[in-house]
Amino acid sequence: MPKARILIVDDEKNIVSSLTGILADEGYEVAKTGDGIEALEIIQTDPPDLVLLDIWLPGMDGIEVLKTVKAYHPEIEVLIMSGHGTIDTAVKATKLGAQDFIEKPFSLDRITQSIAEVLSNRRSVSNVEEKLTPKELPLCFESMVEVRKAVKDFSRNMKPVLVHGESGTGKEFIAQAIHRQSSKSDRPFVKINCSFRQARAIHSLLFKRPRKGLKDNTSSGQTYEEKVIYLSNIDSLSKGLQEKLAEALNANGSSSDDSHLELMPIRIFASSTKDLSALSVKGQFHPALLDNFKSTTLFVPPLRDFAVSIPAMAKDYLAEARKTQNASIPEIGEDALAALCRYNWPENVKELRAVLNKLILTSANQKKITAQDLPSEIWQPQIEIKNIDQAGSLQEAELIWEKHFIIHHLKRNNWDIEKTCKALSTEEKQLNEKIERHSIEIPDPEKDNNGYRHPQRTLKRSVVLCGSGLHSGIKTGLILQPMPPGSGIIFGDISSGKTVPARLENVQSTDYATRLQKGQASVGTIEHIMAVLHMYRITNLLIKIGDEAPVMDGSAKDFCDLIEDGEFEDQDGFYEEIVIDKNYTFGNLEQGGPYISIEPSDSFSVSYHMDYPEPIGIQDYNFEFKGNESFKKEIAPARTFGFMEEMAQLTKMGYASGGKLDNFILLGDKKVLNTKLRFKDEFPRHKILDILGDFYLLGKPIRGRIKACKSGHTQNIGLLKNIQDNLLQKN
Repeated sequence: MPKARILIVDDEKNIVSSLTGILADEGYEVAKTGDGIEALEIIQTDPPDLVLLDIWLPGMDGIEVLKTVKAYHPEIEVLIMSGHGTIDTAVKATKLGAQDFIEKPFSLDRITQSIAEVLSNRRSVSNVEEKLTPKELPLCFESMVEVRKAVKDFSRNMKPVLVHGESGTGKEFIAQAIHRQSSKSDRPFVKINCSFRQARAIHSLLFKRPRKGLKDNTSSGQTYEEKVIYLSNIDSLSKGLQEKLAEALNANGSSSDDSHLELMPIRIFASSTKDLSALSVKGQFHPALLDNFKSTTLFVPPLRDFAVSIPAMAKDYLAEARKTQNASIPEIGEDALAALCRYNWPENVKELRAVLNKLILTSANQKKITAQDLPSEIWQPQIEIKNIDQAGSLQEAELIWEKHFIIHHLKRNNWDIEKTCKALSTEEKQLNEKIERHSIEIPDPEKDNNGYRHPQRTLKRSVVLCGSGLHSGIKTGLILQPMPPGSGIIFGDISSGKTVPARLENVQSTDYATRLQKGQASVGTIEHIMAVLHMYRITNLLIKIGDEAPVMDGSAKDFCDLIEDGEFEDQDGFYEEIVIDKNYTFGNLEQGGPYISIEPSDSFSVSYHMDYPEPIGIQDYNFEFKGNESFKKEIAPARTFGFMEEMAQLTKMGYASGGKLDNFILLGDKKVLNTKLRFKDEFPRHKILDILGDFYLLGKPIRGRIKACKSGHTQNIGLLKNIQDNLLQKN
């Protein structure tokens, strides 16, 4: 009996090491990874029997991994394990198909018992596929007449089948479709990737163990479950196994007793992206094995040959997602469909599914999916060429086209010559000569919108950070995912998938922290991560989170490191800063209460005045924004603080449950009790940090001078509403 294969997906090395050792001792074959996207790649290439999956992962969170696994590999069992979970997360994971939810820290006995129970009660793959997968071919293959005919013909017998075609064309889908329509459709369909599995493991799954002196192996007392085996990348099968498989296939069904090996599976499917005939001629693939597929070989054409079917495929896929995921997914626009049809699809159907899955994730708050929502390599805006009819010759037409081509790319790069040169892979001297030849006027960046127009920005890749909430005390984390131009900053609930745009109208409370709420979705303590996004000018981002942002060490410096790790990507769209036109105030300075104001300025700055009990006393700090480095150095490291008596009161009210001696500054007896200050004026610097975070709820950076005195989140939000009601509504 082959060992059950378990994939551990967790980025906590100590846990992975302990689990690997104990599961190997229990007789399981164990693989491991700490990255969500890499986990999906492993599952796609070599599916395990069971996945142990953490919620908070780099690359892609555990809930999204679970969704994807259950969508494409419903036969794989999944156990969710997390120390950052809640009841809602457990319920969500179970609804999505997880067999169990295990809280960290867990006992090894508990987890091994759960694994054993899940594997022993594992439902047959055929029953799961019968329930979740339709009998018909996926829509992308319905338009391929030859494929449809072959599927029908090959399902009428149990001969071995070879499916070949480019990577991502859906060869496994074809094999499964043939199997589901065959007379043995109730038998398990087992996938083996020959590029990854060890030869010994493959051998044990393919061949029965012969018993010396016995003509009939079944008389030995051994029983074998009837299975169908799918060998992907069969060209990677060792030469010895190729020869044995050819021998067994030739002997299969014959009355000869001379065969030393007998096939265990009742049918063999195989696939390859390579020309096996050419490999056979070169002596790199066994000719006798290839002969077994002579009359049952099926070629799957690339998606680009059936571009006309892509609009129907995309619409059908999104419609199915609306039903199965109960998600609010907008209709896809004609410009987006046209862009999908123009693209070459090097990874074929697999790549199309990946693009559509990302659209499902990122478009929940949109009215329509447009071409600009697609990845940049797919979205290629058509260049508007004017005066083309005035060209009197082919040479003139080429010059007109070249001029508009250059203008198009200059606009996309905000008229930046250096960036445009990189985009066009040309030298700056050559580009300047062409700009002069075509009399192209380059706008002065200092005069264009008074210098307040900038390219939108997101991250190049997803990043993750784990910690605990300051007020809830619950272990939590956040995952930052890139978003297309025009998306804005959006918080998404890790459990429910519901989203809350980071906008002023969604502020629900300002008690000791800023909390957003929209419908049933809410998130609190967002000011530190918002301050970082504000100062780094990140305009489009999805923040997947629990109920509260992690407090880390009480400052924003970890968030700075996090987004720098994700790297920045300037996008095609632009935004214009909010330029303050007059003085706006909230509070009454003359009465000595909390007060905040903003006035016109050619730059952005914040000054804060404090008048607190000792050891703070009277302190002032003025921050002049000179780029994200000035913020990272002066403001981001400043930690949150509280007085001993105030913390006691907060605890009674249900706040600050996560406050620890290493994640905030504790004050009492006119001194700092638990740490050494990072700056002598760390307290007003932290107040400025909160202001920077709250002010990004207007959706764009502001140009103006902010002055604050003893103000907090309530005053910050009050001033923002004044600005929105007076300045933004006019524009």
